[in-house]
Amino acid sequence: MKHFYFLILLFSVNSFSMESFQSFILTNSGSKIAIKTNFFRIDYVEKTVFYKLENSEIEKKISFKDFDFILIGKNKFKTFKLNNSKEINGYFVLSETASKLLILSSTSSDDEDSNLVNYVFYIVDSNSGILDSLQFDNLKKPKSVSVRGDIFSKIQFYFKDCNLLMDRISSYDNTSFQNLNLAILDFFNSPVYIECLK
Repeated sequence: MKHFYFLILLFSVNSFSMESFQSFILTNSGSKIAIKTNFFRIDYVEKTVFYKLENSEIEKKISFKDFDFILIGKNKFKTFKLNNSKEINGYFVLSETASKLLILSSTSSDDEDSNLVNYVFYIVDSNSGILDSLQFDNLKKPKSVSVRGDIFSKIQFYFKDCNLLMDRISSYDNTSFQNLNLAILDFFNSPVYIECLK
């Protein structure tokens, strides 16, 4: 697995650099660690996150098992044990309501000649139980195009009351059919966190 998340996160953070954000790690003990917004790297093999403190250039790391979530600019990265699994993994949170979350994981191919990116999003309840999911990729094969065509309707089914999310994803979905449903991938390549807790 490559550092795909790191690249999309840099794009996402830099695209909103005109605004100021509080970036921090919320540890499992409840303490907050203030971190730099412009440095964040994930190692999915070692299950660690690398970061820098606000006033330091020294790279530090924290294990997935030691934090609840990280807010970095307009992104939220959270750890889950899905369906009561013993295995802990990290996901970008795309949206959160009082009862469910939309979370994302993506991986790029280890083959340098391949541009393949595999995505999976989960809709999970407040106990990290999986309500629904969808796996898709960025290929132009008919099956890939067809699966991507289901993205919007599946998310809309669970999050139709979250207007900010619906507005954001529909702006990507509107032109998707004209280009093999590839435009909607930009929604996932810039995983902005949208809170709909009201």
